[in-house]
Amino acid sequence: MEKLSHEDATRAMQMGLLHDLAEARTGDLDFISKNYAKVDESKAVEDQFKDLEFGKDLESAVAEYEKRDTAVAKCAKDADSLQQMYQEWVLSWQGNNLAKQWFEGDFVHRVPHLLTDSAKKLAMAMKDSDPNKWWWAEFVEKGVNYKHLNGSGNIKDK
Repeated sequence: MEKLSHEDATRAMQMGLLHDLAEARTGDLDFISKNYAKVDESKAVEDQFKDLEFGKDLESAVAEYEKRDTAVAKCAKDADSLQQMYQEWVLSWQGNNLAKQWFEGDFVHRVPHLLTDSAKKLAMAMKDSDPNKWWWAEFVEKGVNYKHLNGSGNIKDK
């Protein structure tokens, strides 16, 4: 993602963890339902944090995320979008045709609206790669720690 200071990266992670928390109270409406149902996420956020000594700080992080005016909020939003794309990408490689349609559609409907250049680059890199390559090379080809699979330890040790 964009280059962030340690403090800003921590704030982006905070936003990433908090921005969907209101859905614990409101439900997570899918994109069809959002055309018909309205929820008051601001009230849910306020109610969730009202009794916390640092609740206003948490509300502020969620509000900053929702406005997407800062570089930190833009990175947090892009990370959220990329996470969804990653799930679709992996599922499509596993043969889920609906996930494949969603993933391919992201390059028309989502990627152009990503807020940072680095997120757009990551999305394009994802599109042209194999999600299994990193772990296959790391854990299978190198024979790293098979203990969890067969209880015998590292295959290369045999």
